[in-house]
Amino acid sequence: MEPIELIILELKVSDFNISGKPIPESVVDRILEHHLLPIQRVIDYTCLKIYPSLKSGYRSYEWEIAHGRSGTSQHSYIADGKGATDITCDDFEDNVDTLLEGLISYTTYTRFAVYNGFIHADYKKTTNNQRQLFKSGADSKWKFVKIIE
Repeated sequence: MEPIELIILELKVSDFNISGKPIPESVVDRILEHHLLPIQRVIDYTCLKIYPSLKSGYRSYEWEIAHGRSGTSQHSYIADGKGATDITCDDFEDNVDTLLEGLISYTTYTRFAVYNGFIHADYKKTTNNQRQLFKSGADSKWKFVKIIE
């Protein structure tokens, strides 16, 4: 019998909840499967202290509307979407390249947008199912950088 590998989680689902209000169970399951566990792999392989920026993982429709947003963000986990998370780490400016490399190597996110202070990562369907990298400007508008090979 193979030994069981023990995973020590450094994050919890509440770290992904910007509003602090209860999260629907179906969303909790998606946060765990598509964000918490993949980010934990990045933590394990990069040894960085990584976490959702400002707890910006799940944003309820009500939270989005109250903050002047459309309510259709990937962060809202609309329909059966896998959601989005804004990911940061300690000493982000010095570690952004290591964090991005880890996210690309150890997760299956389809889109990454590098902001000043965090990386947005989501699973939105892309052209030809290619993974994409963007850079966000001061206006929060994304500029395409490259297809991730």
